[in-house]
Formats: sequence, C-alpha cells, structure tokens
Amino acid sequence: HRILTLISSKMEAERALLGLVDYIIFALMLLVSAGIGVFFRFSGGQQKTTEEYLLAGKDMSILPVAFSLMASFLSAITVIGVPAEMYRFGINLAYLNIGYIIGMVVTAYISLPVFFELNASTAYE
Repeated sequence: HRILTLISSKMEAERALLGLVDYIIFALMLLVSAGIGVFFRFSGGQQKTTEEYLLAGKDMSILPVAFSLMASFLSAITVIGVPAEMYRFGINLAYLNIGYIIGMVVTAYISLPVFFELNASTAYE
C-alpha cells in the first residue's frame, strides 16, 4: 500500500505540460496532413470510378496495400493515446510496433490475396 502511495504521489508531482517545441511539432503535423489532403484534392482528378478511387485501379503492389489496411485498423484513440502513453511511461510501448511489422507481413502474404479475390475495398466488407 505504501509503495502505491509513493508511486501515485510521484506521478502527480510530475505534471506533463506541453512546451513551445511540442506545439510547433503538433502544428506542423496538422499542416502537413492538411496539405496532403488539399494537394490530392486538386491533383487527383484521374479517378473516375469507385474502384479507381478506393483500390487505385488494383495497380498497387501488395506492400502499400498492406500498409493501408494496417492504417485502417488504427483508431483515432490509438493515434492520440499512444504518444501520450509513451511520453508518460517511456519507450516500452514501442514494442507494439514489432507486432505491427509481423502483422503487416502476415497481412501482405496471407490475408491480402483473399481481399483481392473477394474484390473487397475495406477490411470490414
């Protein structure tokens, strides 16, 4: 009981605040993300059908498709929560990325051929 009290009081004493550099990096991330969206909005007029838009006309190799599927499984809470967890508790959560790499390889060579055969455009179809 005493150890838990010491740990919780130490955690309360370490108040996590964002500094100027943190705000600059966050703003840059938002600007780059918005810039990518605006760029492809005005330059991506070649897609005429839903298949061309969602599946890139099935002209992509298997690895970018695997990355796309992996990204579709990540939720917004993961994008927001994982950096906060790593900031607060350290790099141990980075080991999760090893599982993502293994998952991408399995997805690329086992699951994706099934998606292509079924003509599925998302993992949830």
